[in-house]
Amino acid sequence: MVRKELHLEKSVLQILEKEAKRQNRSLKNYLEFLAQQQAKKLELPSRAYREEMDTLLAKVEEGTMRFSSLEEVMDRNGISD
Repeated sequence: MVRKELHLEKSVLQILEKEAKRQNRSLKNYLEFLAQQQAKKLELPSRAYREEMDTLLAKVEEGTMRFSSLEEVMDRNGISD
């Protein structure tokens, strides 16, 4: 765990304190929550995406993944050249 000091304008701090209270959180807990949520959004690729790709790759290796040609997809969706 790393400790960091934040410098915030009083008005920003008041808004964050109000929202933390509304969510029944301490300000510290709320700021940690916000930082974790933002970090998850910035993670490239996201954990959910990596898990989905792992699942798809496993299906390919097992031979249970079905692939369609472009023509099949277009026919299935009523799209013509």
